[in-house]
Amino acid sequence: DGSYTLEIYVISSAVNSKTVENAVSDISSGITDKFSDYAVTACTADAAENFVSLKLDNVAADRSIKAKCVENLLSDSRTKLSVQQKTEIDLTTSGSMLVAGKTRSGKTTGIISLLLQVLARGRDDFGSSVVIIDPKQAELSRLPHTVTLDADGGAREILQKINDFAKSISERQKVLNDLSEERGDVVHWWEAEMNVSLLFIDEYLALRTIFPKKADKNEANYSLDEFDYLLRRIVTMGASAGAYVILSTAEASVESGGLPAVIRSAMSTKILFRPTLPEARLMWDSHRLEALSVRNFKPGDAWFSSTDGVHDEVSFVHFPQMDFRTYECLGTLLKAYYGD
Repeated sequence: DGSYTLEIYVISSAVNSKTVENAVSDISSGITDKFSDYAVTACTADAAENFVSLKLDNVAADRSIKAKCVENLLSDSRTKLSVQQKTEIDLTTSGSMLVAGKTRSGKTTGIISLLLQVLARGRDDFGSSVVIIDPKQAELSRLPHTVTLDADGGAREILQKINDFAKSISERQKVLNDLSEERGDVVHWWEAEMNVSLLFIDEYLALRTIFPKKADKNEANYSLDEFDYLLRRIVTMGASAGAYVILSTAEASVESGGLPAVIRSAMSTKILFRPTLPEARLMWDSHRLEALSVRNFKPGDAWFSSTDGVHDEVSFVHFPQMDFRTYECLGTLLKAYYGD
């Protein structure tokens, strides 16, 4: 499929697997002739450190999905979201998503490609929902069934929608628990014919600055603490009920007004559009980035990992190229999804 595995065995006591791992960038740049377009995209050592396995990919190959309509995006399963050819986010084995990328990196378009796939499957009979929150009051806020700031610039309606989403998880989980008890075995959300439920928060870090740090005595639950609490609950508990969060941010920062570490660590799928190494090191351990080549990235190019057993290592992807009116289509699907 255009990928190769190169195994380098350590047979001398003078070197070890770490020696090979440290040479990955030199090995990658040394691939020439008919494999000149290939580079090392992943590096793993076996437990006994007898050999190092390198994954080689044709980094010049275009594996992006070129979609003329939403149907071109859909995978063969409602539990999987297409990213590019032969790359999908498997929601049966992964969780919520952290997406970072500066302006004009293709981040919003990439996220819309995921939203369209969930909306196209429709609602289930167990309270599934697709909630889009746009605190910037930009293009997304003009779409039907999206949530933005209150008239006074506050975020009370946003907090209420997030609270409703958290409650729906409890209700969906109760259905699964009852089914499991009835059948005498664990029933997963996809086995119960549930569809994906999704909460998308655009510009997450900007939204956090809107909430007061401490609740006013007249609005006991309106505070940053309540917002963070609800989000932690959804991110850590939602996957078992088929409910996931997409957090979008322009900066991949942590704490100090950035992404709380506990939420960052719970996001099992991470995507960085038009990546740079300094930003990537805020999302992944540095050693996981050693095999990746930095080049002139274009909008839609991203580094991606997901704890689904297939894409655990950070790799390069290109999100779908959609040759249709994405915002118009998103609005139409939102109306259909909610029965307008």
